[in-house]
Amino acid sequence: MKLISPSRIIQIAIALAINENFKLLLDPREIALEICYPKYGVHYTSAIALAISHRVGIEAIQIAEKIAKKVTEAIAENCSQNPQIFAEWKIKSCDKGLLNIYLSERYLGDSLHTLMSWQLDNESFEISSDRRPLWQKRNISISTSQPSLEPMQQYAHARCCALIRLQDRTAKENSLQSKNISKIESIEPEEVSLLLRNLAIADYLENENILPLNRQKLSRSLAEAFLQFYDRCRVFGVDRYAVQRRSLLLRVTQKFLVAIAPPEINYAMYL
Repeated sequence: MKLISPSRIIQIAIALAINENFKLLLDPREIALEICYPKYGVHYTSAIALAISHRVGIEAIQIAEKIAKKVTEAIAENCSQNPQIFAEWKIKSCDKGLLNIYLSERYLGDSLHTLMSWQLDNESFEISSDRRPLWQKRNISISTSQPSLEPMQQYAHARCCALIRLQDRTAKENSLQSKNISKIESIEPEEVSLLLRNLAIADYLENENILPLNRQKLSRSLAEAFLQFYDRCRVFGVDRYAVQRRSLLLRVTQKFLVAIAPPEINYAMYL
């Protein structure tokens, strides 16, 4: 299935607004979006108004305000035809000339399920035949004399796989526990942060030839986000909604840790 990430939709909408307001034609890929959640309480921020201020001769704050207004108008005009795209996010300008983008909780949930369904290249990856299958690379050889690479990513992958396997062994127990839990777990910032970084990697893999991103940096950021999630978010002994959500996050993260790993590394060898 073709993945259309929220960042791609946002970049296109901002590029259209800039062209309409300032007659400046930008490739959407030129509009950098930074994942900043939970900082500032927003999911993405963009400094594009600051970047083009000198080109259009207008203060960045004014540019940001015009972009936010035009994009908001476009969302209102198009949401009835494309609610799955336009009704799930909003954009605001801030006093520093930045653009802040907010995604709805439903959009985040839908994105998680989309990532779960998204398949890796069958020529390079396969699913193990375990009862709880895990993604791994096909037929890759590593010299035993080669020093271990990406230790943080290896550790994150090992923890992720261990949790998935433990979850399978205790699935019945978790089901019984969730029925007796009255406290509903809220969505933790670490869950959202981990999801956004998985989305960034899926976007990169879908558009690897055209996105000028650093593969190693993406891999490291995903591992860091997972370890923060691992430290903060329980997978067992929580309500069934949290169990389902965090289980999907584990599965998605394991898949993309493998997918974004350096070509010569197969993390399955270190389990």
